[in-house]
Amino acid sequence: MKIKFLPLLAVFFAATSIMTSCLDNDVEQITYTSETSITGFSLGTLNINRMGKDKNGLDSPYVDTLDCSNYPFTIDQINRIITNKDSLPVGTHIDKVITSITYDAGMLGYTPKGSDNDTIWTSTDSIDFTEPVEFKVYAYSGVEGKPYTITINVHQQEPDTISWKKFDNNPFSAGNLSEQKAVYANEKVYVFGKKNDETTCIEYTKVINVSVPGEKEPKDNPTPWTSVPNVPTNIDTYSATAWAGNIYFLAGTNSKQLYKLDVTTDNIVGLNTDTFEKLIGGNDVKNELYAVKENKSCKFNGTTWEETGANPFSNLQGNYPIFTNTIQASYNSKITTTIALCNSSKAANDTVLVFSYMSNEANKGEWVSRAQNLPLPNLENVTMIYYDGKLYAFGGGYKEIKPFSQFYCSTDNGLCWRPVTECMAFPAEVPDPEKPNKEYINFPNLYDTHHGNYSCAVTPKLENGTSRGNFIWIVWEDGSISRGRINRLGFTPKW
Repeated sequence: MKIKFLPLLAVFFAATSIMTSCLDNDVEQITYTSETSITGFSLGTLNINRMGKDKNGLDSPYVDTLDCSNYPFTIDQINRIITNKDSLPVGTHIDKVITSITYDAGMLGYTPKGSDNDTIWTSTDSIDFTEPVEFKVYAYSGVEGKPYTITINVHQQEPDTISWKKFDNNPFSAGNLSEQKAVYANEKVYVFGKKNDETTCIEYTKVINVSVPGEKEPKDNPTPWTSVPNVPTNIDTYSATAWAGNIYFLAGTNSKQLYKLDVTTDNIVGLNTDTFEKLIGGNDVKNELYAVKENKSCKFNGTTWEETGANPFSNLQGNYPIFTNTIQASYNSKITTTIALCNSSKAANDTVLVFSYMSNEANKGEWVSRAQNLPLPNLENVTMIYYDGKLYAFGGGYKEIKPFSQFYCSTDNGLCWRPVTECMAFPAEVPDPEKPNKEYINFPNLYDTHHGNYSCAVTPKLENGTSRGNFIWIVWEDGSISRGRINRLGFTPKW
């Protein structure tokens, strides 16, 4: 039963106490507490929207139940605020909520949604928490407690699903670019590419700490593209590699030389007169840059070059971008393994090529061709990124595989590549005019529209306690950008 006008009822309790104490001196006086605190709050079982499969194997929504009793709620006694810092899963119904509340002696009242009157709370009440609800304790002494505002937070996004946003109003200043390679350094995404007239260039966009007029906090949106001046001719655009805080690349015709792009000044300097066939990638853990020189694999420590063995990359026919990633061994931080991946031009080879290099305590090592137990298809213009603690690969089509149809994931340094079937995906839907806030990007169409010309870079997580960073940046032929991030990597830290 609902009882309204709780303040009057509380006054009645106080009056009863006074009358009892005035009967005579032989009657024991009763003193009622004036404490009005809520000391505990928890939820019961709630409904939640789920997606399953019907008998025909098609997606079918249904409503399930979720035990929410273990979700902790924080009670701020000073400001009288109660909330759950760990949000409930997306799709949880909070319009009919059964609660368990402990409080000081007296009565607990709340103001239901759409009402101006207080109502006594009971443990069987089904309360609408789609908006914050005020609760207050009425002490038997007649004291009316200061109200508590209770808010139930629910995630508005699927935590493990990747969301995409497009930026198509910032074209390259140099025009369309083919043979692209994108690298991230110093809060910028740099793209090395070839213009329509076959000359090479370097452009960058700032993607972190971008000041926005009228905004108090900086954003992680891209700025207009800016050309790097004084670039050498005949850059091997696929050789661009971020290492030791700067970007290294090769330039030249038959005899390629090593250059460094200082990302703090955007000045380019030639490092020496040595010539190279390929620049493989960098290992920031061991401070090593890997290349192929005089048909031998070698490494560079910033000062000198050292030969490390035979050249396993000699079977690469044609010029393709090489993508690398380095991890430390779990059993010994002094041992690192670097994985390199690139396309195979051989028509008979259905898989990409994977190479590995192990650097041990003695700083010795040699590149070897790595067999794949579950191989990655030889996707056109394949790209490999390290994201969310895993290796992901994607690219254009191959045989029956359509361009940008799915990610492939490896959790064992490129030995096995499994198609990702849920959450981490490229949406292929078209925009729904009935849902203007739900925007889709058709990646297969983008790939075809831009003639297969694209590049990709990943920004790291910002180590400053914010929810920013962790973005995947896909740059297309004309400079337009598709930006993606797994939703949970963008959630603001609560603890």
